[in-house]
Amino acid sequence: MLIILVVAFYLQTPKPLPTIEVTDPKDQASVKMLNDTLEALSKKVTACVDAGGKPETCRCSDPQNLAALRMSYDSLIKQHPAWKDQLLSYQTVDKQGRNISGTLVLQNLRRQLEALKC
Repeated sequence: MLIILVVAFYLQTPKPLPTIEVTDPKDQASVKMLNDTLEALSKKVTACVDAGGKPETCRCSDPQNLAALRMSYDSLIKQHPAWKDQLLSYQTVDKQGRNISGTLVLQNLRRQLEALKC
């Protein structure tokens, strides 16, 4: 019986997403813009919650950034349909000239955007 459970566990274990290395400078800029928009919205939501707001309300408290995030995500997927639900890895240079590596899990972002009913 234990062997069957172990086999069933291994059969149900999800496979990790393959990582897509984003190397084209134009694509890197698009991914960075998407990530920057996500970070800006996340900071505002966190500040709202920290100030005592309800998470459900705070998630929808910045409709402009949320709309920008949706548009940026939609634009990226329209440019690269094969990237939907994939893991993107990219490198960029910050304002101080340092190389920065980033990762964006598009599957998680898509699910969060779909769940938001603002």
